[in-house]
Amino acid sequence: MEYFELYEVLKSHFDSGKGRVEIKELNVTIQSVPFESKVCDLLYGSENQHCSKHQQKLKINEKGYLFYGQPAVDIKDFAIECNKKFEYHILKPADVETAEGALFFFHGLNEKKWDKYLPWAYELAQRTQKAVILFPIAFHMDRSEPIWSDRHHMMEVVHFRRKQYPENMNDSYVNAAISSRLEAHPQRIFWSGLQTYCDITEVVKDIKKGKINSISKEATLDLFGYSIGSFLSLIIKMADPHRYFTQSKVFCFCGGMTIDRMFPVSKYIMDTQATVKMQSVFTELLSSDFKSDPRLKHYQNEDLHPQESWFKKLLRYNYFQKEREERILEIQSQIKAYVLEKDSVAPPIEALNTLQGGYRNINVDVEIKDFPFEYSHMVPFPLTHKHAKEITEAFQQFVQSASDFYNT
Repeated sequence: MEYFELYEVLKSHFDSGKGRVEIKELNVTIQSVPFESKVCDLLYGSENQHCSKHQQKLKINEKGYLFYGQPAVDIKDFAIECNKKFEYHILKPADVETAEGALFFFHGLNEKKWDKYLPWAYELAQRTQKAVILFPIAFHMDRSEPIWSDRHHMMEVVHFRRKQYPENMNDSYVNAAISSRLEAHPQRIFWSGLQTYCDITEVVKDIKKGKINSISKEATLDLFGYSIGSFLSLIIKMADPHRYFTQSKVFCFCGGMTIDRMFPVSKYIMDTQATVKMQSVFTELLSSDFKSDPRLKHYQNEDLHPQESWFKKLLRYNYFQKEREERILEIQSQIKAYVLEKDSVAPPIEALNTLQGGYRNINVDVEIKDFPFEYSHMVPFPLTHKHAKEITEAFQQFVQSASDFYNT
């Protein structure tokens, strides 16, 4: 079966809306699991702002947010109900009743649908015999407001941004919401990441309590991250909450670098204005030790929050390089990156710089590939009939590389 054919079969069943689907000819089950996030008070708009660990009130600085007068993007994070209650999905070989391993799978920035990831998750499940957990990052997938995908409403935001920023480039209705929201408050990257990080630890607790019948209580746990999902995976691995991920392996696809060495300017990801603002704000915050954002400063204090503060060490390559590289050196055998030569969003050289260190003295395997067809960061495996065999072959090489890494 060619890649595009596998995609079509999986997508048609995934879109059925059923809580559990079995595709006999592919030997796979897809299970949807309802989930409620317990840490929504972290988010902007909550009236109950405090750090539960230190019982300390941490007021959100409303002046730190830019408002556009556009209800679709000005909505307060706490008010977004679909980000609190949603579903995640588990793909598992149908002939494995209870999986002895689970693989947390994280997507890229500004993703609204799981479609493109279904073949990746399917093959990983088949080749590793693990349950692959498709978990949405906060404010993405089903956790994002439907209006953010509405062409008509988002074109209004595009026109507004064009009027406000005549020099702006790569704006589109696809990235209008995330560009506006991250420009309005770049620190949302941290708060949404922290919410997801906390959500994941709750899922692990559910697994260990035997609440997820398709996954063993003693299951091994691994991490797969694509693009910004690699950033999240590395933070989870480096922070190792509750020591759940001490033995975990992390596979970074089209990622593995610090945020400042990723270039997400694209009609599908973020526009230029938002990207520049995000990078400049994080530079200012790091250089001033988060002086202008006391709430974030609290969470980036490594004495108070040793785990959460790994975030700041993966923000900019030239900051906390020593601490970051010492930690990567400790876990070097548990990380692998698979990066693409022509990827302009996540350049392979930056994966080498971050994961192998400035002096190339860290032994993380960074596999650099180039495919014999036109591809991009957003679409590594095009759904075209042209070059179908080459695309399928490249895809098989990729999933084989990942599954070999997890299986050894």
